[in-house]
Amino acid sequence: MPTLTIRDNAVWIKHIEADETTINLLSQWPAGSRIHMEVDGVKGEWEKMADGLDGRPTNGIKPVGAMRSHWQNMQDRRGEIVTFQILERKDTYLPAVQAMLTEWESAEDESAFRDL
Repeated sequence: MPTLTIRDNAVWIKHIEADETTINLLSQWPAGSRIHMEVDGVKGEWEKMADGLDGRPTNGIKPVGAMRSHWQNMQDRRGEIVTFQILERKDTYLPAVQAMLTEWESAEDESAFRDL
């Protein structure tokens, strides 16, 4: 099972020990995207950190929602290695685009295109 080291308020990709596919997924994933992970037996949501001011990606993920307070409570365990697993990836791009295209959400469109 993949592991990560508790070292900061965020999880840095360089502190993760996992297979190459998992590392590549977390590294290449767009800023602002969210993922559900189980860390040290606790399920929660994490977000890929925003790119730097110069456009370079920030290779870290930060806890959000309820996971944020749980992760803060884990900070007294800095240096400890814990297990994690990816449960579900949540893309934020598609819902954002769909919210802008409401003119396509009509009964006529649903009838015409539902089988595609």
